[in-house]
Amino acid sequence: MLVYGKVENNAQYTSIGVMNGKRGFESSINGDHGLGIAGLARALPLQIIDPNSHNLISGSPEERRRYIDWILFHVEPKYIEIWRKYKRTLKQRNAALKNISDKNEIEYWNKALSEYGEQINKMREDAFMIIEPVIIENANDLIGSGVSLVFEKGWGKDKSLLDSLNLNLKRDIQYKSTTSGPHRADIRVTLETGTAKDFISRGQQKLLACALITASVEIVQMYNDKPLLLLVDDPKAELDRHSTRKLMKKIAQLDSQVIATSIDPEEHFFEGEFKMFHVEQKKIKTL
Repeated sequence: MLVYGKVENNAQYTSIGVMNGKRGFESSINGDHGLGIAGLARALPLQIIDPNSHNLISGSPEERRRYIDWILFHVEPKYIEIWRKYKRTLKQRNAALKNISDKNEIEYWNKALSEYGEQINKMREDAFMIIEPVIIENANDLIGSGVSLVFEKGWGKDKSLLDSLNLNLKRDIQYKSTTSGPHRADIRVTLETGTAKDFISRGQQKLLACALITASVEIVQMYNDKPLLLLVDDPKAELDRHSTRKLMKKIAQLDSQVIATSIDPEEHFFEGEFKMFHVEQKKIKTL
């Protein structure tokens, strides 16, 4: 498989390509093959709304951590390197917990893990404070209900990460895994009726997830001063006509480049100018 194209931004062009073959996955950005997935994500920043988007609300905390990490990747240049250092250190500490012979080694990893973890948490909290009011506004537009959000950092509220690691050492040895840290963080989303993941329908979960996703697009576009690519796959899934129109109106307000798919060729989601294509039997034609 080979996919290639050009990204245009302010009359500047970036050539990008990806290939999956005998040597595995490879990427190219202006001929440079060493920038990897992170380089592709910077060259072509994009977000996705698809039939599984409701998992951002109903799924595991990992989904919501990935959400806020995506924002930070695009607005905070230092974030990805600190995150990588944290993940490597976490892996080393977990390995030490499985075969503990020297408590000094654990103390060493505790210190390093807490240093990187506190930096990650500070950046996440700062990002959360910026995006929270945008999510609340978007949620009100899409579901017509008040929503509250709480960022849970992944360890005791009034403790440092180092103190939590030391206090929970016996439990960590028992489970052979680190139970405190930003890898345990979550965003709790609550409506007037209760916790969003438990008390609202699949359709409402999708709309609420879209409130989060569109808010992330707004923030990243504002910080980078350029439009993102937003891929929208089958927006009608789980939604009635009225909810679909509200969602597409919100998407149109983002000023992103949008590629939307639908199985219904008669469904016009956007007002104003747009291009429509029909795909059948591997052939694409303009309608």
